[in-house]
Amino acid sequence: MKRITIDPITRLEGHGKIEIFLNEEGDVANTYFQVPELRGFERFCVGRPVEEMPLLTNRICGVCPEAHHMAAAKAADAVYHVDPPRPAKLLRELLYSGFYFTDHTTHFYALAGPDFVMGPEAPVAERNILGVIHKVGLEIGGKVIQARKHGHEIIEMIGGRKVHPCTSIPGGLTKGITHEQRAQIAEIGTWAIDFAQFSLQLFNDIVMGNQEYAELILGDIYHHRTYYIGTVDQNNKVNFYDGKVSVVSPDGERIGMYAPAEYPEWIAERVEPWTYLKFPYLKKIGWKGFVDGADSGVYCATPLSRLNASDGMATPLAQAEYE
Repeated sequence: MKRITIDPITRLEGHGKIEIFLNEEGDVANTYFQVPELRGFERFCVGRPVEEMPLLTNRICGVCPEAHHMAAAKAADAVYHVDPPRPAKLLRELLYSGFYFTDHTTHFYALAGPDFVMGPEAPVAERNILGVIHKVGLEIGGKVIQARKHGHEIIEMIGGRKVHPCTSIPGGLTKGITHEQRAQIAEIGTWAIDFAQFSLQLFNDIVMGNQEYAELILGDIYHHRTYYIGTVDQNNKVNFYDGKVSVVSPDGERIGMYAPAEYPEWIAERVEPWTYLKFPYLKKIGWKGFVDGADSGVYCATPLSRLNASDGMATPLAQAEYE
């Protein structure tokens, strides 16, 4: 049996590899996505004060520490049975929005984007951020760098650091922002909306305008019928920071909605011997293996899943693109 190894994976943050096994006819017999690195965060957090969790867990990743920071902060709120005041909630959400903008800019332009923007026939050596800048121009490359800079400025103003924020504590934050910082963040927000609209147009022109890629994206080669989950607000609109988790079937039927504290009632984790990655699945459906369909508890929790699990976006411009 022939074996193909892709190691390391370069389109995702973190350590991973893919093992592909071919049968005698040269067809794929089996494929494994492996995370070979043992991080051990679950173990060395045991016995530590809960107040330390927002600082410890955000070291899981240097690209998305804000997500781990906020999740741990919310867990600490729950342990202390405290509900942060509205200004603290708004500041936390603003910090997270700055991260979300920065993180998706990184993914679109530096990780996933190069394969699409450069085109299917581009040499592998050109499918990177430098290749993208060469194709779209230095001015646009400068905008990408500026977008990341702005996002981290917001994170630093609220979170105390550009990377690995440190201000969330049980019940709120250790600091607020000044009037000058508020004005600066508002200015960055206006700039970010323009940049997001520009990026959408770039995607439509270069990616969806390429017939070969459009057929690949819209075809059934990568189509999986799974359940979808995503956080939504009280109007069932996408919310990135707070709300309940909406669960939708492969056919688009909402089968339930749960609060974060109800996670153990809905989600279980499967462990396989060939990877340190865990495989969450819906308890109510059960684990049926690595198969899709309504009878399998496998679900997706991705940007597309957020859209599938919701009734739209909460802001006008985003809703217009959704429609």
